[in-house]
Amino acid sequence: MTDSGGSAPEAGVGPVRSRGILEVPGIGLGHAGQFSQARMTGLSVVLPPPGSTVGVDVRGGGPATHETDVIAPGTHSYGADAIVLTGGSAFGLGAVSGVVGTLAEAGRGFPAAGLDGTVIPLVPAAAIFDLGRGDGSVSPPTPDEGALAARAALSAASGATADEAVRGSVGAGLGARSGFQSLRSGLGSFAIRLPGGTVVAALVAANSLGTIGSPAGGLWLDPLLRSYGFGTPAVTGLPAASTEADDRNTTIAIVATDAAMDPAQVTRIAAGAHAGIARAVQPSHTLFDGDTVFGIATGARPLSEGFESSTRELVSITAAAADALSLAILDAHASAAPADAAWRQPPTLSEIAPDFTSAFTAL
Repeated sequence: MTDSGGSAPEAGVGPVRSRGILEVPGIGLGHAGQFSQARMTGLSVVLPPPGSTVGVDVRGGGPATHETDVIAPGTHSYGADAIVLTGGSAFGLGAVSGVVGTLAEAGRGFPAAGLDGTVIPLVPAAAIFDLGRGDGSVSPPTPDEGALAARAALSAASGATADEAVRGSVGAGLGARSGFQSLRSGLGSFAIRLPGGTVVAALVAANSLGTIGSPAGGLWLDPLLRSYGFGTPAVTGLPAASTEADDRNTTIAIVATDAAMDPAQVTRIAAGAHAGIARAVQPSHTLFDGDTVFGIATGARPLSEGFESSTRELVSITAAAADALSLAILDAHASAAPADAAWRQPPTLSEIAPDFTSAFTAL
């Protein structure tokens, strides 16, 4: 939760940019895709530690999702073997088959009754609309790229390779834009450490119809930045949004914590995190956005004992998830890689407000 006093939080408590969602122990992450003049799209695969509980909340009016019903409270509550954030709109969901096949080969999945040695990976997914963000062709992420990202995530989760990047023009954020297509965005991630030691983090492909800056200048998130004591320079000169731009949008995210929760509780965390989207971009959750937030609770830290104490802790974690998602959306914009002028892409925040992005990325 934010520090209402407006001063910097005590050491070890508060926002942590650093490794973003990988600040939650045990999570694996892998990416695949292409960033070129011809094609700008990709996907990101997140592997929850075995035994994690998961949930999802869909608020946008135009979602492209896969297997979200199977992780709703009231189902068999197995969880998920991976969660995929992808580009390519509904076409990009086809890349999930490559993730499923790779996880099955690795033995990661739900045991198939009566079929010895056969597992069925459960892989919920959501997609952003980034079709044509290159030479204009329809080139969504492929099953082969899904398999590549899954192998990278498995390798990172096992410790065989270094952690994957958590931000920038990678994975599901390769073709992301915002503000009625006026600004390049990307993948962003932020974590928050609560006073009791619980970690809450967010990973987001920020591709919103809405803008991160107000018409009067500045960021919608300026109050949040001030509440945490961040003395970042002001942002001015953002491109004017044109309502005549193509409607190609959606913000998709994963919020994760090391707390122990049941499926209903982690679904509530995902639902509460949507406030982070609404604070960071305006308008949000429109008919042209498929805004979707997944939740992961790894279970390493039990909630406090007693109904009142555990409920208060759940509220604090939910508030932190919203803050982490807000900051991750800003991180996605600050971390986006500029494109060559010949690519004819919108500018990045780093090109418009270099002093701000330099200060923000140094947090």
